[in-house]
Amino acid sequence: MTRWHWPLVLAVLTFIGLVSALLGEGGPFWFVSWLALSVPLLVIALAVVRSLFRRPG
Repeated sequence: MTRWHWPLVLAVLTFIGLVSALLGEGGPFWFVSWLALSVPLLVIALAVVRSLFRRPG
């Protein structure tokens, strides 16, 4: 389970964000959707930045 822990967390966050954006009627639903959908994007951006500044070898 350790190997799949973080990908599952990101998948659940994405699902919550998408459902909140589709079914919510504003206010707190939009905030939850923005928050939940921004976390995977931040993780991707962090991985890209880390790979760019990683030393070869």
